[in-house]
Amino acid sequence: MIQIGIVILLTVFVLKGLFSFRLEKDDYSKSTDELRTEFQRKDILLLFLFFVLLPSFTVGLTILFDWLSDWSTSNDKSIIHIIKPNMGTWIVMAMMSSLGYAVYAIFKISKWIFKRNESKYWTYYNRKYGFKVTGLLKYLGIILVLFSSILVCLNLNSYVKFKDNKIEINQFKSLTQTEYELESITKIIHFQKTITPNGEIVQKSHYAIFFNDNYEWRTNDNLRTPNINDDKIFSFLTEKTGLEIEEIEIDQ
Repeated sequence: MIQIGIVILLTVFVLKGLFSFRLEKDDYSKSTDELRTEFQRKDILLLFLFFVLLPSFTVGLTILFDWLSDWSTSNDKSIIHIIKPNMGTWIVMAMMSSLGYAVYAIFKISKWIFKRNESKYWTYYNRKYGFKVTGLLKYLGIILVLFSSILVCLNLNSYVKFKDNKIEINQFKSLTQTEYELESITKIIHFQKTITPNGEIVQKSHYAIFFNDNYEWRTNDNLRTPNINDDKIFSFLTEKTGLEIEEIEIDQ
């Protein structure tokens, strides 16, 4: 899948840059006050850039992930309806990734600004906070970029496609697609409420499809929030299958 390949290439590029960051050992040739005099103004500039880059990367990555998600299904003209991760999912993924991308960018910008004095600047930065902040930022960025990229790849491969005579399901935790003919649907249920993990009954309307192999799929699977378009999808299913939608109050 080309979309997942793009995410992997981007991830490898950023991770390579983060892993390559090395800081020379502090030789204490200059005092903290001397380093502060030399770097304080540019330190404020870098801090400002960091907080500009965070939302910028969040917006940019959200747009990229959403575009990749749309691209993965845009060429399949046989799709009548589709359920896939929405913009909210991509915003969360982008927010996780943005810290790592911002750290990577700051490391690169600092190298361009300070050139040979880059290591001295980061020495001052660590002394200012009293511990090795650069190490924390580096490895936190690596963890967040790697973890969020895995989630993005899984979500790009997660969908439910409704076609003229079948449903194709690829769940978040699954690496392969499962196909069901519409004839294999045994019943369709519309639940008004659901029971949360702590036992509370909440008003959360959603649909469920039951297949003849005992598999069940719900519109709120994988923490998805059902929306108004689900009604159109299930109107389509009732027309195609001839089944009536059963109304049940609580999904247990």
